Amino acid sequence: MKIRILIIFLSLSFSGCTLIYSHSENLPERINQWVSEKRYKVALNTIDYIKPTHKDYQLLQKKKVFILNTMRSYESSAIEKSNQLVNQGNWLSALKLLEDVKENLIDTTNIENHHSKLLKKREQIITVYEDNILNSQANDLLNKMEVYERIKKIVSPDESNDLGISTFDNMRKEASLKLANRSERHFAKGSYDNALTSIELALNLNPNKNIVSDLNNIKKRINNKIKIKKTSYVKEIKQLLNKLSQGYSHDILKETKEKIIWLNKIKANEKVYLKLIKRLEKHLKAGVKQHFEAARKLYSEGKTQEALSIWLDLKELDPEHPKLQSHIKRAEKIINKLEKLSNKPKK
Repeated sequence: MKIRILIIFLSLSFSGCTLIYSHSENLPERINQWVSEKRYKVALNTIDYIKPTHKDYQLLQKKKVFILNTMRSYESSAIEKSNQLVNQGNWLSALKLLEDVKENLIDTTNIENHHSKLLKKREQIITVYEDNILNSQANDLLNKMEVYERIKKIVSPDESNDLGISTFDNMRKEASLKLANRSERHFAKGSYDNALTSIELALNLNPNKNIVSDLNNIKKRINNKIKIKKTSYVKEIKQLLNKLSQGYSHDILKETKEKIIWLNKIKANEKVYLKLIKRLEKHLKAGVKQHFEAARKLYSEGKTQEALSIWLDLKELDPEHPKLQSHIKRAEKIINKLEKLSNKPKK
């Protein structure tokens, strides 16, 4: 009796009552049931309590290996499924799935890391939605401002209550304050374009003098930051242009391609950036042509594999190249033919 009470007491200290389960007579069957239910954590914890003297010890150790492999597959599948749900826009289902899966795992590191990544990505998306809603509300108020300003010149303060002017003014002030706060958050994250958009909308809503002063201060700080970054960007690109003038290695051309994409993202409408992009594109085109012709020479010399390697690298740099794909197919066809001939058994 005392032994039974002791076992029950100890079992309360272990998740899933695994200590009690380890004394079960039909333990292998119970383990199989848990595995079918994807309760891998309970199954593995229970097996860990089994002593070498247990009649099913060897069998359960083999099952442990199988469960560990199955659990890893279950984990990978859950991560993949959560990504699919996210791509479909079902964020809550994806996060719930990861929470449920975590309960069945021994080591939850991968699931928790993926969960954290999804939360960060979700936060970014929510911020975009919040911006869109707030900007839409602000633009709607701006469209009505002219009408309300006219009404104020026609009716008295008492009459204006029926027309909802005071309500409109309160909404306008509230929106300008939210935009001011939002611009501060964007500025702190380095999202200067979004911050400036919020500031301009807030200023157009005619907020009070204190908010205007704060907004102008943020705007000034942002413009200073942009000026510093712009100088840094230009310096970085000029250094790259200097490298390009000395030769067109594949690594330099790859960096050039990345910088062109990068410049187009940050401020493609700025003249200084447009000029830099044009110069980089000219170098990229010249570099691709140089490497393409070098590969053709190798190809004509019978060095098909070397030529193919260069053309495949160029495909990343210039996927729309008019002759590249046909040359790649031709080289691959020759290499495949040579491989078949080399593998053909000798008579």
